[in-house]
Parts: sequence; structure tokens; C-alpha cells
Amino acid sequence: MNFALESKREAPEASGNERDVSAGTISRLRRFHFGEPAAAASLDRPADTVLPALLNAYRDASAIRYQYPLYLVPIGDEAHSVLAKPASEHFMESLETFAPAAEDARILKDNLPWIERYLRQKLDGSDPVDAVAMFAEAAAAMQEHLDLGSQNREKLDADLGKLQGAIAAGGQFLGYGPSVSLHLMLHAIRHRQGRQRELLHKEIDTRINGLQALLDVEKAKSTDANEPASIKTSVGLGSRYIDSGALSGMLEHRSHGSVEMPEERRARIERALQALQNWSDDAVLVRFVGRVDDPWFAEVPDLQLVASDDPCTEAARVFASDAAEFAGLFAALRIAALEIEGNYDPAVHDSWFAGFDWQAFTNDELQLVTRVVALVSADYLAGDGLPSFSQLLGSRLPVHVLSWIRAYDNPAAKPGEDPFDSYRFELGYLGIGHRQVVVAQTSAARYHDLLSGFLCALDSNRTSLHLINRGTQTKTKKPLLEAWFVASAALESRAHPFVLVNPDAGDRAAERVSFGGNPQAEADWPVEKLEYQAADGEVTEMDLAFTFADYALLMPALHEHFRVVPVGVESDDLIPVDRYLDVDDELADRAVPFIWAIDDQGVLMRLVVSRALVFACRDRLNYWRSLQELAGIQNFYVEEAIERIVEEQRAAIEAEREQLKKEHEEQLETVRSEAAGEAMGQLVDVLMGADLSGMIAGGAPLATMPAAAPAEIESPPEEVEAEPEPVAEEEPEEELSFDEPWLDTAMCTTCDDCMGINKMMFAYNDDKQAIITDPRAGPYADLVAAAEICPAKCIHPGKPLDPNEPGLDELIARAEPFN
Repeated sequence: MNFALESKREAPEASGNERDVSAGTISRLRRFHFGEPAAAASLDRPADTVLPALLNAYRDASAIRYQYPLYLVPIGDEAHSVLAKPASEHFMESLETFAPAAEDARILKDNLPWIERYLRQKLDGSDPVDAVAMFAEAAAAMQEHLDLGSQNREKLDADLGKLQGAIAAGGQFLGYGPSVSLHLMLHAIRHRQGRQRELLHKEIDTRINGLQALLDVEKAKSTDANEPASIKTSVGLGSRYIDSGALSGMLEHRSHGSVEMPEERRARIERALQALQNWSDDAVLVRFVGRVDDPWFAEVPDLQLVASDDPCTEAARVFASDAAEFAGLFAALRIAALEIEGNYDPAVHDSWFAGFDWQAFTNDELQLVTRVVALVSADYLAGDGLPSFSQLLGSRLPVHVLSWIRAYDNPAAKPGEDPFDSYRFELGYLGIGHRQVVVAQTSAARYHDLLSGFLCALDSNRTSLHLINRGTQTKTKKPLLEAWFVASAALESRAHPFVLVNPDAGDRAAERVSFGGNPQAEADWPVEKLEYQAADGEVTEMDLAFTFADYALLMPALHEHFRVVPVGVESDDLIPVDRYLDVDDELADRAVPFIWAIDDQGVLMRLVVSRALVFACRDRLNYWRSLQELAGIQNFYVEEAIERIVEEQRAAIEAEREQLKKEHEEQLETVRSEAAGEAMGQLVDVLMGADLSGMIAGGAPLATMPAAAPAEIESPPEEVEAEPEPVAEEEPEEELSFDEPWLDTAMCTTCDDCMGINKMMFAYNDDKQAIITDPRAGPYADLVAAAEICPAKCIHPGKPLDPNEPGLDELIARAEPFN
């Protein structure tokens, strides 16, 4: 059920002056919250026409389509076929078979919602009716309503006839009403028991024939077998054409059977045969023990009503009585099977069958025993009936306990007590505590969940507990919402959450517990959007949580727990209930919790809630979280284990990272040392082969030559200036730089983060680890961003390659921690 408010309503918007309200108004609201009677008397209660804001759209449900009425599928050959479906769903599926195209049966398709509304109005709160007859009535009413021309009328009549033909004989329509859960329980039992009883009858007939054949064979061995009277009896109607006396004379010379059956065995076979022949199958499939106000059930042939002031105790007695009768039948069937197959051993089987009772039944045999359902009020279960109730839950008897729950009430509250005076007695949790019980806490508004709980219990042969909320308000003359919407609200608000516990599913809670029938099951409260129109005409929206306090507003008897916040009152102390439940104690002391509501004029308002109701909200939230943990949702131990594993992995990754970083630094230092040594070697080589004259001319002392011996002085030859030898230009040495971007590939965790930034700059190698393919394939900003999001911190941006890239000062500062 979607709680989104579709209509747009005007909400008063306070002015700046109005927001500056007197501290006295907020003080009175706070004192009301804490329970001061004088403050409560000075403030206005909400009018009876006020609804929770998220439910205002459902005041008029006439045009809203929901699951009811249901189409109850008649019993067929398949015991596990679909039992029920919304009538609208059945109509659409049937239309697909004979009008699959969009334009086929166009008039009927366009007016199908009209038929649904007609059925809903006719079936409101009623018992099941024949589907064929009711549809024929609805079809005739629609023809009269549309008043079409002859051609279209004939075409529509033909399509209506086809749709009516898709309704199986014996099918029924069921509207939403107080007895809907009992009707669906009876319907489920009929589906399960009907086919099983047919198979039982066939088995009984087979065993009777088998035992009779054994006795006939034994009788043929006797000396009387060839007497004329015996021959005449065995031949039957054909004896009129046979001379039985002459035939007897002809047969006297034949020998009789050599070995006769022991008398003990013959007596045992005869007793079993008599038990099977005397079995009178009771037409009753189920017995309702308790009080049923609907007179319809008293007229049903396959249902018996058993009045009782202590339904749990009486239901156990009724089952024991039925089981004792079936024990005689099942023992006779088992003895028959053993005798027919020649496997009966008196030494083994006599003592076994002497103490044969329901605890020796097979699962299939237990399925055949008449079902027993105890109908008990929740108040009785939580009060005087608690001892017998608990005893039944622990008894292993396959008895079903069905109780209707008022989701706003506390079943353990004493007469005159407020339902919020104490913590709520959760009958569902009591049932879960008995461990071996099927527990189904369901809403009648969700027929599928309701049937799932019934079928799980019927198929399990265990004691079962069904806690059902119907949304009906017996003390309210004219509810603002139909019961189906109220029941849906109980489910949404965590007042009556869905939970199905099936012990047959396993020993662990997560295996046993089904929780999927709850909206937004992982959240504390479901959150929906509310659209509204502000005073300036602008349409806006806000997210609203639907809490137990919102649900409580649907109950006029609980309006004492609400007070209207005057128009224009604004304060930071006003906090929505869902947020209030999460604030610390210091803030909670001054905060004032409220919910949003809308009156019948469409005016949006705030309602402060009492402290007692806030405690009730917290109590419901606590139960909700307990159920979540059982279902494996928001489980503290699971979350703790996950956090521990994540922390261990994080520590392991960090340790590995530190180790890799250390190894990398050692390798880098080695490379630096080797590079420095190589650079020094190259420098020495350069110096050794260099021309040092420049150094001499620069002022170094000159060496002297010894004087030459005196000789003839010759004129010096004419000096020829030699051309200087060309000097080859030396190539510049490649400088080593540590400012270029680089990636420590060995530390890559293959997270894909860098690929999401620039797949041209980064790529994976054959080991699925990242490398930098081209640092110029993108701006320096991409390198910095990749380094910042890398979980392994293995990307080192270095210095920017493009000095003209904008914003380099900021980028270099951001890159500094990663270089």
C-alpha cells in the first residue's frame, strides 16, 4: 500500500513574526507531553475528522483499487494450486486469453473497474457468494449503467459472457469483512482435506477388497465350499442357470486346501475388515472451538462449531477424541496392508498395535485427522487463559490457535487501564519462545500473507498460533477509513508487523523466520513523500515516516494523547516523532515530539504527542528490531562480525601496504645509490678526458724549462697559423628526475577507481593491476583525483607536466601527501 499523498493541500506558512512565538506556548506543549493535566486542558485536542497526513488521500476509497474482493478458486485435482486471487487479477488474466490485443474487448476493459467497485460494494463485510451468479448480476447492472447502443451492447454482452465463462463452477467471491480470516482458513482446509479424503476412501476400498480376497481363499479350503448353497452364493445371479446340486456332486471328488489359516490370523483379518467396513467418514473437515458470531458458519455442512469458555483446553480434548477414532482406522489399514502382503508378525506387531495412538501417526495420516481450530480473544490469551494457552503450545498437538489482535491495544492491560501504561504483551513473541510452534502474525489486509500462514501450519502437523489484525473498530460508529486501510496502516506502522516462523525450515532463526511481508523491512519506519501546497501556491514535498503514533491517531479513543500545535508556532524544539526517538537524553528533555496530520478541509497541521505514546512508539520499535534480528536484518552480531572482518582486512591490507612501501623505498634507495654512483663514474670519466688548459690559464703556476745550449741563431720560420681541429659536440646527458608521475603497480587492489577517471591514462597489465600508460593523456587534475580516491594509495602524481594547466597551486598542494 503506497502512502504517497496525491492531492495537493494548502498548508499554512508562518510569517517571521509568527515564528517568534512566546515561550509560554512551547512550554505548555512540552508540559502536555510530560503529562501535566492543566497543560492538556489548555490545548486543543484534534478533531475526529483529522487523519495522519500520509493517509489523507484514502478518505474516499470508492475509486481506489486494492486486493479485495477475492476470487476463491474451487477445489480441483491439484491440492496445491492457487487458492485465491484478487478478482481484478482473475478478470485481467481471463481477458488475456480471449482478448489479448489492446483494442480487443475495449469497452469491457475500460469499464472493468466499475465491475470491481460494484462487487466491492455488494460484498462489503459479507460472506462468500457464488461467483458466477454475482458476476451475472454485476454484468447486467453495468449494461444498464452504460446504456449503450444496440451494436456496442451486443458486443459488450458477448465479452461479458466470455469473462463469465472463465469463472469456474463452484468459484466464489469474498469481500473484506470481520470474518474474512475464518473464511480463508476454511477455504484452505477444504483445499487440503478434500483431495486427501478422496484418496483415503480409495485406500479403504482397496484394503477391504484385499482382506475379503484372503478370506474368500480361506473359505474355499473348507469342506463347506462345495456344498450347493455355497456354490449358489459364490456364483451369484448366474445360479439360476446352473444346477448347483449337480455341480456340487461333480466337485466332491476334488481335494480341499491342504493348509488352513490359523484361527488367530483369521480373527485378526476379520476384525480389521469389520473396522474398515464400519468406518463412517464424517463430512466435517474442521471444528471451530470457541465463539463465532457470524451465523453463516453454523449452516456449513463440513464445519462444526464447538462452544467453549476455555477454547485451548477444549480444542486439545476435541483433537484427542478425533485422533482416537482415526487411530482405529489407521491401525486397521496398516494391519490390512501387512496381512495382504503376508508380512504380519504377531511377535512384533501385536504389542505395537496394542498401544497405537496419534503419536504413532505418519505425517500423511495426521493430515487426514479432522482439523481443530481454537478461536480465542487476545485478552483471554494474555490473561486468564495464559496457562492453558502455554500448555497447548508445548503439547505437540496439531491444534491451531487463532486470535484477533487490536494493534493499538495491550492485551494484558487490566480493565480501566490505558493501553500505554505498561509494556505491550507480545503474544507472537510468546509463541516464538515455545520454539516448535508455527507462528504467523499477519494482517487480513494481505490475503496472500494470511493464506501463507494458514498453509504453513496446515502442512506442518504442528501446533500453530495465528495472530491476525483485521482493522475493524467495533467502538467506532463511522470510521474515517475503511477497515482494509486501517489494517494496512497497522502493518506499515510496525504496530502489527508481519512475521512467519516455520520450525520445519531449520534450526536457525534466519532459516525459520519469514519477514518479507513488511514494507521497507530494513528501516525503522517506512518513509514516504507528502506533497502539499504552501500558502504562496508553490507545490512542494517532504519525507514523512509513518510511525506507531501516526497509526494511533486513527483511533478516536487515543486522541487524548494528541494536542494541536497552534498555527504560527515555530520552534527548534518541535521535532518529528521518528527523529525524537533517536536524540540523546539531554535534547529529549527539552524537545517536543509531533506528527503531521490533515483535517477534512485539507489543512496540514502538527500534533504534539504524549510521553506515554512516545514510550509506546519506542516499545513497538524495540519489538520491531527484535524481529529484524531474528530475520537476519540489522542483526547486531552479524554487523559486529562484518565490522571485525572488515577491520581485519583493512589491517592486513595496511600491513601489506606498509611492507610493500618499505620494500619499494629500499628498492628506490638502491636505485638512487646506483644512479648516483653511475653519475659519479660518468663525471670522473669526463674529467679524466678533459682539456685542462683552461684551468692553467686561469692562474695556475707555470713549470720552467732548463736553458738551451747556445747555438747559431737562425731566423725563425714564417709561422703558419694551424686551423683548429673541429671539436665534436657532446650530447647532453639525460638528467634523472623523481618528479614524474608513477604508480606502484604491486600495491594495486584492482578497485577500478582510477579507470573511472581516465581510461586513456590508466590501464591494467596482465595481472589485472593498474599501470600509467600515458601521463599526458589527461590533465594533472586527473592524476591528483585518482591518487586521492585510490584505496591502496599507490598512485603518485609527481609534478605537473603542463605548467600552463589552470589551478596548479591547489593541485600541487593536494598531490603533496601522495608524492
